[in-house]
Amino acid sequence: MEKIINLVTGATGRLGPALCAELKKRGRYVRALAREEDKRTELLEGSIDELVIGDITKAETLDKAFEGLSYCYHLAGVVSIATKISPALYTVNVEGTRNVVEACIKHKVKRLLETGTCHTVPFHDHTSIMREPDHFDPNDFHAGYEKTKAEGSQLVLEAVQTRGLDAVIALPTAILGPYELKRSNFGQLVVNVAEGKMPVSVVGGGYDWVDVRDVAWGMVEMMDKGVKGECYLLSGYQAGMDELIRWAAEGASKYFGRKVKAPKITLPIKFVGHFARLAEWFFVDILHQEPTFTPFAINSVQYNYNFTFEKMAALCGYNPRPVKEAVFDQVAYYYDVYKPKLADSAKLGKH
Repeated sequence: MEKIINLVTGATGRLGPALCAELKKRGRYVRALAREEDKRTELLEGSIDELVIGDITKAETLDKAFEGLSYCYHLAGVVSIATKISPALYTVNVEGTRNVVEACIKHKVKRLLETGTCHTVPFHDHTSIMREPDHFDPNDFHAGYEKTKAEGSQLVLEAVQTRGLDAVIALPTAILGPYELKRSNFGQLVVNVAEGKMPVSVVGGGYDWVDVRDVAWGMVEMMDKGVKGECYLLSGYQAGMDELIRWAAEGASKYFGRKVKAPKITLPIKFVGHFARLAEWFFVDILHQEPTFTPFAINSVQYNYNFTFEKMAALCGYNPRPVKEAVFDQVAYYYDVYKPKLADSAKLGKH
């Protein structure tokens, strides 16, 4: 009997651990691809059957991961709120995706699920329902992340249309919830609020937020039931930035059994927006670090984020959990699972 192998690239990223856990829960064989074996791969124990070391930007390292493969969940990517396209952003999100497509075709993989982003849904106005596009054009966008993700997703669609690749594309919105092995911008915000290290917050603006476990569940359903060449939005529900910060404090209060207060000092998001370009210049050009806020980040939480999951609901009954629950569980995961395991790791070093 043929062994059905599911490969997860980017297995230690934001989505990877939740997807591996979901696949394992369904009794699927899980092969994880990671660039190196480290403290994060240790946290995948129990959720994977096999770990393969490889790099999607180096095609010659992928054969072992794709040998005998049935299904590929391509999650590996670089997320950035910077305006410019950095070499790493392009190499991973475009060239890395190209290498994954070629490996799928070479090894006759049955289906590829490409992880795109809701940021590649073209923005038209502030009120329209945001639905799945039928193509991706990098010229429709301004920031490096959305441009490179659009180019990568279009590569996949072109391979479907001209080379016989069977693929579907997932378009998740902003992801919250547990299983975060590396701090995202919002993940760090949650931790800072919970630990009382965030003296100032921003009011105004919001986004569509979705729990990582619902995205993982939806991805498996897409792989099983999705229509070849189709895109599917994996969205959740809208919430303001001030609500998220308040829920992070409430979640920490519930966890600690003592009152954790949200920041008392608040700044209007439009005020912060005036300094976004200057802040990005300072972090990128002077400090040579990933910026904490940029025009892209500020615009994202002010423009239309009225995404719909109607297509996914019709496909498989997709029904994501409330945003507040995701925030609470993100706080709990950090303190119950992530931090203790890191403290017990012999290979940890300094975190």
